[in-house]
Amino acid sequence: MPPLRLHPTASGLRARGGLAVAAVVAALVAGCGPATTSTAPSGSVRPTGSSTATGSGGSAGSAATATSVAPAAASAPSTRSTGGAAPQAPPGTALALLGTLVVKGRGPMTGYARDQFGAAWTDTDRNGCDQRNDVLRRDLRGIRLKAGTHGCVVLSGTLLDPYTGRTIAFTRGPGTSAAVQIDHVVPLADAWVKGAARWDVGTRTAFANDPLNLLAVDGPVNAAKGAGDAATWLPPAKGYRCAYAARQVAVKARYAVAVTAAERAALARILGTCPGTPVPTAAPVALGGWPVAAASSPTPRPTASISTSTSSPKPSGTSTSAVVQGVHPGAFCSPEGALGRTSAGTLMRCSTTATDPRARWRRA
Repeated sequence: MPPLRLHPTASGLRARGGLAVAAVVAALVAGCGPATTSTAPSGSVRPTGSSTATGSGGSAGSAATATSVAPAAASAPSTRSTGGAAPQAPPGTALALLGTLVVKGRGPMTGYARDQFGAAWTDTDRNGCDQRNDVLRRDLRGIRLKAGTHGCVVLSGTLLDPYTGRTIAFTRGPGTSAAVQIDHVVPLADAWVKGAARWDVGTRTAFANDPLNLLAVDGPVNAAKGAGDAATWLPPAKGYRCAYAARQVAVKARYAVAVTAAERAALARILGTCPGTPVPTAAPVALGGWPVAAASSPTPRPTASISTSTSSPKPSGTSTSAVVQGVHPGAFCSPEGALGRTSAGTLMRCSTTATDPRARWRRA
């Protein structure tokens, strides 16, 4: 059969037109629809913080017009240091709140001192009792209260220490009170270098005495924590770390205290193991609620015997032990009367005051 000859212009156009029509019809029959630019389904949302992925040989521009959005629950938690919360973090949880914290480096310690945060254990809730005794009444069990203090002062009790899991017996006294200390969950020095240096004294006083930021804990462990943040110190009891991280996040969010990138990563790692942990809250602590110790008559002092020793009398309130080096102003101490020296060389004395009966390192 001789080859079919078509007119090079009209016939060719008709043939190509016929093929195009056939292609469109085939596409319609197959349900593909007209060949147009694909866009994301109406109402679909790209998860916060996700980047546009491109296929092999693709470009960001082409991917932006044809992006497949995976369900939020299937995406991995965001670990960016810009503060973005993971899309799947349940609302009202500490993990979600972590994403709102500002991430930045530490500022200088210049000007920091304990008294920048007001007098220790100020009665900020105005219930007639200092914050230390408020926290002891809240966190200890089997408490005995001192008579004549309107249900304020704790004489003894038992603490189930959240940081170690140990049970600690507490007895009020110069040589025993330090066994149980009140920890600032977010340390004052840590807050200072991450925003508090710019606060007014009223805000710093509220921060230092907020029940949300205070926990009764094992004294030596609290001393070991120092001013560490979550990137440098965590409670030895691993079972408490989720609650500890959640409380740190709650306090920092309430007072707009920043976190470092390493600190945020540590908090995200902990809360990622317990993403449903709620944001903790704290309310003022009521007075009383425990038995009051019976008032007893003061024990008469024994009559001093006459000494025949020729040694010189010791100065009143001075310890015979060597001066303790590297003490921290305001930290609990014992015995009362001991002398210490800060790293800067300032002489300190372990003493109490009329407004604070706890023995602390104070300027001598």
